Amino acid sequence: MAGEKNQNIRDKGILLIITGPSGVGKDTVISEFLKRNHGFKKLVTDTSRLPRAGETQGKDYNFFTREKFLQRVKQKLYLEHVEVRPNEYKGTSKEAIQGIFLGKNIIWKIDEYSGAHTKEIFKKAMPEKVKEINAKTLTIYIAPEEWSQLREQYFARESEANQEWFLIKLKRDKKMWGLYRKKFDRIIVNRRNRIKETVREMERIIMEKQKKGIKK
Repeated sequence: MAGEKNQNIRDKGILLIITGPSGVGKDTVISEFLKRNHGFKKLVTDTSRLPRAGETQGKDYNFFTREKFLQRVKQKLYLEHVEVRPNEYKGTSKEAIQGIFLGKNIIWKIDEYSGAHTKEIFKKAMPEKVKEINAKTLTIYIAPEEWSQLREQYFARESEANQEWFLIKLKRDKKMWGLYRKKFDRIIVNRRNRIKETVREMERIIMEKQKKGIKK
């Protein structure tokens, strides 16, 4: 039942990392997962851009000025950060994952490259806690049933995008898939109109990991 907590997933302090190509439905999967699993909270990333219509500080993003964001970079407060457009930055703070050490469960959506290199990111940014973080981390790649399905979903979400930009992203995503698919803990195919099946598979994988102590 939508909104009902999944009692089978125990609160252990899990960092659930979700990635996949543009248009595969990651946001929809995460939204449905959170409706069923109230013990998880979505990680909120930082950005230097201005809020868009309907976006809320601390819920959609943590909004900073460009100057403040770059100051935080110098202070080494980030696990990772990237310049997504000229003078526009996005990043994930170290503080954002601290809850896993207190038994809280966090779901983090990131790009494929970062998702494939989480161990390297943690080792560089938080070497003193890298073993503990890796033991609590589960990376899941959401794959399309067919790569051709991504176009429809991508343009439904990105109304201002153009065909050229989509093809660039599609080429990049296919390259990431070819290079790094073996680096993810699990791969789930998000089949058309079967979002609940995708979420149930996520839950099954998490419970399987919990039985093994959240270790590979």
